[in-house]
Amino acid sequence: MIIVFKWKHFLETMFLKKLFLSYEEKVFFLSLSEKRKREFLGIRYALKYIGIKMNIFYNEKRKPFLLPEGKHISLSHSFEKIAIAISSYHIGIDIEKLRKDKKIVKIKKKFIRDDESIFIPPNYEEDYLHIIWGIKESLYKLEGGIFYSFLDHYKVSPFCLKKDSCISCWIIKNSYSKRFSAFYRKIEEYYLVYVIDI
Repeated sequence: MIIVFKWKHFLETMFLKKLFLSYEEKVFFLSLSEKRKREFLGIRYALKYIGIKMNIFYNEKRKPFLLPEGKHISLSHSFEKIAIAISSYHIGIDIEKLRKDKKIVKIKKKFIRDDESIFIPPNYEEDYLHIIWGIKESLYKLEGGIFYSFLDHYKVSPFCLKKDSCISCWIIKNSYSKRFSAFYRKIEEYYLVYVIDI
């Protein structure tokens, strides 16, 4: 299940009144920046809104997990949208807004490998860059934040922009590589990307 939720118009106090947070969650909440507080509350409100009654916790690498166990969760935020993926399988999700400042083009050398740059058409560069970034961010989350270099540890196979396409992608470790399947869709001015480990 994948949820995209717009939380800009909800007020922090309204969220707090409708949520029942444990003592540990309240302490954690108070330690967050204002932006992170909004994200924290937005995610929990979205889960409550759709009737999910599981608690979110984080491991030492800040990877979220659910209790009671049995399902996997991944979270993402971009401007006024949050995305939540819940699955029986390990999953990573990312949502990114197509920005007018072309920031993604300016930082592409930090995450685009040479073998990826050759299949990116110039006319659709920003779209491809957002999708590739989303795939690598999703792989990073799926793996639990262990491999931080988007150049060295993650690879995306060539793909074309088309609806409902499955994109092969890889986590590259020292001793071996593992293949995953990535999916994306465009929602308004956002790209939603997720990777699942079946």
